[in-house]
Amino acid sequence: MAALIWHPIRRLLFGLPGKPSISFDPARDIPSLADKVILITGGAGDLGKQLAIEYARHGPARIYIADLPCDDGGEAVIKEIRDGAPGCGDIVRFLAIDLSSLESVRKAAAEVTAAEDRLDILVLNAGVVLMKPDVTQDGYEMTWSINFLGHALLTKLLMPTLLQTAASTPEADVRVLAVSSEGHAMAPKGGIFFDKLKTGCSDLTYVQRYAQSKLAIIGYARELAARHPQIKVVSVHPGRILTGLFRRLQKDNLLFKYTAPITPFFCTTVENGVKNHLWVSTAPAADVVSGTYYEPVGITGKESALARDEKLSGRLWEWTEAELARWT
Repeated sequence: MAALIWHPIRRLLFGLPGKPSISFDPARDIPSLADKVILITGGAGDLGKQLAIEYARHGPARIYIADLPCDDGGEAVIKEIRDGAPGCGDIVRFLAIDLSSLESVRKAAAEVTAAEDRLDILVLNAGVVLMKPDVTQDGYEMTWSINFLGHALLTKLLMPTLLQTAASTPEADVRVLAVSSEGHAMAPKGGIFFDKLKTGCSDLTYVQRYAQSKLAIIGYARELAARHPQIKVVSVHPGRILTGLFRRLQKDNLLFKYTAPITPFFCTTVENGVKNHLWVSTAPAADVVSGTYYEPVGITGKESALARDEKLSGRLWEWTEAELARWT
């Protein structure tokens, strides 16, 4: 019994051994991002903020920080990004979005499409883990809605702008980056409980609810890539990173709390943690294969059997299209 409990926690904390990663230095290897428009969900969190800083250092036209509404209108996070990328100018915008509300997602997408005629990099980075069983105001399981369904709607609503950008010049290079996790391998048997997604999934653990949402991200990215070859769509695991989210797990979960003293030996910094995001979104187009799941940095072939299940991802696509039809 102890092994059954410890194995998934060990995998979530420490991962599994694998191939060496690609050497990638953001300062050296990210090309000029001049004229590019970038949107990052969860942009006010540790990973999203560092990602924005790295992008801002390479001269994009605009960076949208899409995150929950806040009292200061995002001024604090905008200042942090500017301080981290001196000289970037007035390129950062805050975009209020609540991924648990599909109406909020629709409003945020409308705001972007009204202001921009291009979108070059879309980073679906926001996510939650430690959620109690609950349903959103739209009637979907909370973790599923925030991690997957809200992002699927946002991508669908922004797709015309992404495709327009891809068609604008022969040199256009449009990328969608969906943040999954190696934790997708802890999804329940069968992968996704479609018949329970409009409940709180109270019979699943929070790890299983999280894992099925991250499994969905991998499958959906592959389906999206197949349908839109004009753009690159990939999913990534960011690595084991000591973020605010991880520290919350250490505070609220006994197993994470007990292993806290040794986790620094197995986890990396936020600065290193964004390298996989940065590589897949800025590396030469020939190096990045659309529809692929990447672990840090640029490592392929580590997804679970369920993540490679085309029948499951096809069913997910059909379910998602049907559920989002009234929102588009």
